[in-house]
Amino acid sequence: MLLLGWWTVRLAAASPWIFLDLVNLPFHESGHLLFSFLGSTVHYLGGSLGQLLVPGLLTGYFLFRQRQPFSAAVCLWWTGQNFINIAVYMADARDLTLPLVGGGDHDWNELFFRFGLLAEPSVQRVSSVTHLVGVVVMLVGLLWGVYFVLSAQQRRSVQDHLTSRWPWIEPALEP
Repeated sequence: MLLLGWWTVRLAAASPWIFLDLVNLPFHESGHLLFSFLGSTVHYLGGSLGQLLVPGLLTGYFLFRQRQPFSAAVCLWWTGQNFINIAVYMADARDLTLPLVGGGDHDWNELFFRFGLLAEPSVQRVSSVTHLVGVVVMLVGLLWGVYFVLSAQQRRSVQDHLTSRWPWIEPALEP
């Protein structure tokens, strides 16, 4: 959890790259293939959707199918990290300085252009909101994971407090 905490601080402070981005890249590229039959707009969006779907689906898999909420928490953190990565890609839509796999079109340049959002303030706003969503999702995943590192007594106290307000959260707190 310390490593995830350190990465969270780095990424929240806009440090744009960690090695997980190399793990995310195949999911991004696969997303283009997976969504290509739905038209060119969804094809461009598909890369970012692929990056979010893989850790998002794994979060659900570990929580509901495997009953491993700690693993689900780590995957939720990973989902947030992907939002940060996508925000960096979005922010590059005007400058076009990021190297692209195989060259080709810049997804977010194309998408922002199609929807009339390629002006600097729009790109800045959308990428900043996406970055903020990523930070919030990473923090939720991090706090959820830290819960499982607490002593049994501390976990019980936190669980009682949270489930008294939100009873539906209990499955996420049972190891």
